[in-house]
Amino acid sequence: MNPKTTLGAFALLTVVAMGATAPASGAEATSTVSRHATARSAGTDGSLSSGQALLGSGNSHFNGNPVTIQTTYSAGLYSLKDPTRPGLSCGRLNGPVFTKTTDTWGDGTGTSLETACVDVMFAAQKHWDMLRNWLGRNGVDGAGNSYPAVVGMNDVNAYWDGTRAVFGHNSAHTKQLTSLDVVGWQYGRAVYEMSGSNDGNGTEAQDLSKSAADIFGTLTEHYVNHPLALDEPDYLIGEEVNTVGAGPLIHMYNPSLTGYSNCYNSLVPPLPGGAQDHWFYLLAEGTNPPGKPTSPVCAGPSTLTGIGIRKAARIFYLGLQRKTLGWSYGRARVATVQAAKNLYGCPEMNATKAAWTAIRVPAQVGEPTCSMPTPPPSATPSPTSPSGPSSSLSGITVDPPSARVSPGGSTTVQIKLSPGTAQQVTLSAGGSPAGTTVSIDQSTTATINVSASTPQGTYTITFVATSGGSTETTHFTLIVAGEDRRCLINDHPGCG
Repeated sequence: MNPKTTLGAFALLTVVAMGATAPASGAEATSTVSRHATARSAGTDGSLSSGQALLGSGNSHFNGNPVTIQTTYSAGLYSLKDPTRPGLSCGRLNGPVFTKTTDTWGDGTGTSLETACVDVMFAAQKHWDMLRNWLGRNGVDGAGNSYPAVVGMNDVNAYWDGTRAVFGHNSAHTKQLTSLDVVGWQYGRAVYEMSGSNDGNGTEAQDLSKSAADIFGTLTEHYVNHPLALDEPDYLIGEEVNTVGAGPLIHMYNPSLTGYSNCYNSLVPPLPGGAQDHWFYLLAEGTNPPGKPTSPVCAGPSTLTGIGIRKAARIFYLGLQRKTLGWSYGRARVATVQAAKNLYGCPEMNATKAAWTAIRVPAQVGEPTCSMPTPPPSATPSPTSPSGPSSSLSGITVDPPSARVSPGGSTTVQIKLSPGTAQQVTLSAGGSPAGTTVSIDQSTTATINVSASTPQGTYTITFVATSGGSTETTHFTLIVAGEDRRCLINDHPGCG
């Protein structure tokens, strides 16, 4: 995030800090890594320094050839370790990270473990970039870190064990389970575990966890946006790896096609993932999107119009930051409806409600409401100067919209005003938890400092822009959490 973002013709800016505010999970630490033309010209003598980050060339199975992946050079060897995304590496199960004397990796075949690691590194790096660029999250754990991956498990399976992503092969032994969506799925499980609070591991929470992984896998595909010949963006999970020889593991637009439930039923334990997958598709794409599969509804209006995958992603993600003990479909509805209202406004909030209603998750006590103002009668517009911007204040946003900060930590967010604002504007922030302060500088960068005594939890901080008689507000979600979320995974060694 650039703290020097230009706001246009801004005559005068007054900054006021009113009370404490919240941190944003995305103080982006952007690393610029460039590969020199000769691939060996890091120093003036043409040598490479130990620990240097490089851009290696990979021959992948799922992502085309060649692909560029972040690698490391150290002590005369290149390795599949990414120093710009701390913690990310790939090697054989029960073996070391892959190393070699050249920075070219894999042979493109579906059975090669080195090729599998090329696909893992490519997908995990793109998943990280999607989290940062689309959702404002700083790394898989929200604090600038990722986790290692291993390939070569002799099983038709892939899983996240709380410390690493583990990948096996399909039932035909022709492909490793390392396509974009499957890799995004495993790291998505990690993001879910490290968002909000402990979900309690109830039946609905487990279902929502698996579905969240489907959504993160799908977002990774859409972020990369491969052509049809590769792992193109769609709403299918596992179609490229053909895990058990029966095609996709789930059709998010109609989960019943793969034996899952399209609809929520509070009296029957849901089949993993289906209902929330269906909700996400209806929110993003609607019931009959052009060029994409139609999607049925379980209740409510028969026709829904999608708001787009990026808006749906931000609503889903911000809702996930409100995850609490006893996480359920009803609580997920309330959290995402509030997120939609905070991020965008009434139309998106109502679309979020409609999508939940469509899968039979009813309105909940305490969910926000929003009234749509009646447009004023048309009138002749007032003349404006063609040579200068409007002086009205018409909007304020904060980027990123949420952040996870440990007690004693800090983060920064960028406050953005509507283009063309050209008069005195006062910025303020309020609603922060005890022990948290916010300061806003002249470049409209807000720094949020969380003290070690701030109680852990999820908080909403309101940023306010005032200009003349006009006031605009936007909301930021601060998650204060310091415990190791990996221990929320039951099968993680060392966790009870």
